[in-house]
Amino acid sequence: MTGSAVSRPRGGGIRKQRQKRDRDGDMVMGSAPRVASAPRGSRASGSGPRSRDSHTAPFTELKVTGWTEENEVNKIVNFLERHAARRSQKASKGAIPPKMVKRHKASGTTLTIFVRPEDVTAFGKINGFTFTSSQGSQKITITGPGIRSKSPTAMEVEGVGKDSGGRTSTNETKQMLEGFLSRRYIPDSKLLDLSSIASDEEVLKSGMFNDERTQKKFFPALMVICNTLLKSADEKRETIHSVSLAGNNLPNLDVVRELSATLPHIKNLDLSGNKFANIRVLKPWKNRFRSLEHLIIEIPGEDWQEELVSWFPKLRILNAQQVRPDPPATAPEAAVASAAPTAGPVAAVPAAPVVTLTPEQEQMIATVMEQTNLKRETAIQCLEAGQWNFDEAGRIYLATKDTLTPDMFNI
Repeated sequence: MTGSAVSRPRGGGIRKQRQKRDRDGDMVMGSAPRVASAPRGSRASGSGPRSRDSHTAPFTELKVTGWTEENEVNKIVNFLERHAARRSQKASKGAIPPKMVKRHKASGTTLTIFVRPEDVTAFGKINGFTFTSSQGSQKITITGPGIRSKSPTAMEVEGVGKDSGGRTSTNETKQMLEGFLSRRYIPDSKLLDLSSIASDEEVLKSGMFNDERTQKKFFPALMVICNTLLKSADEKRETIHSVSLAGNNLPNLDVVRELSATLPHIKNLDLSGNKFANIRVLKPWKNRFRSLEHLIIEIPGEDWQEELVSWFPKLRILNAQQVRPDPPATAPEAAVASAAPTAGPVAAVPAAPVVTLTPEQEQMIATVMEQTNLKRETAIQCLEAGQWNFDEAGRIYLATKDTLTPDMFNI
């Protein structure tokens, strides 16, 4: 026998050398135990069993919407991680929870996150939380297996669209909201007219604007439908330039707060015909509409204009009064210049109507107003830019109509 198998003690006799066994109890020949090689792609045996955090782990997939800025994905993930960790089961027991968002990917304005099944409850608790982005406060909606809806995404508005069994008809509510948006969108001026909502015939039938409780559900649901129809921020920016909320008798922004999150890019906003007692009730929209250029609003008292202007860095026109100078080269001027190259440079046209006009010019003004719904002052500006050539004025109007503000039209 070799020395590797037996050893001879000093006192004589033969003694078997202690055999080494592996952790499964099997005998291993040789001076050192043999370690089984780990399968490719798995951790070494010293690292413990394969982690459930690998890409093949049975994670739950959740969708996060309600945000608009693509460059803030990491910020949103950190926001979700921080707030969900505080509400995890381990945190409730005094332990520090591990990283909860295992993987994530973004597509457009939808963020997909992968979490452990046992952590879904924690993310459900932060569904509907408000995330502070560069565009202002944005309400985050989380959907997926195990997440209970806390927002109007499911269109479950109490008292609306009940079927014969007393259940809410989600499809009926969704169709009503889609129809409302379709009727209220004016493509020529890219205006979303949400004025006098309570007087809309279909809304009256639905009962969704009968009291404050249902009103608070109606507008968020409407914004959900808007997000469904216009999925990306670029699509919203291209489709809607102006919004009118006139004539809704709003005492504050509680009912319409989500507008700043859904359409933060708008340039023109009409808030006339509401019941704002002071500027303080408008603070939820402070610094929200960063591209707003024209605002119509009624607030009693004095000395509020300067503060309101400071909230919106690009605001130029407040209640028909210029509060900031025009930029060096405005989009309408550039469009007019390119539309009428043969007419020479277009001089600045005064806002007031020209005093001496011929009967032919008056007839042209009336025709332009009838065909375009422009106000008289704007019709005159258009005709003068075209050197009182009717066809040229029409061409200029078509080239610049998307840049015109709602106050230039007879709405």
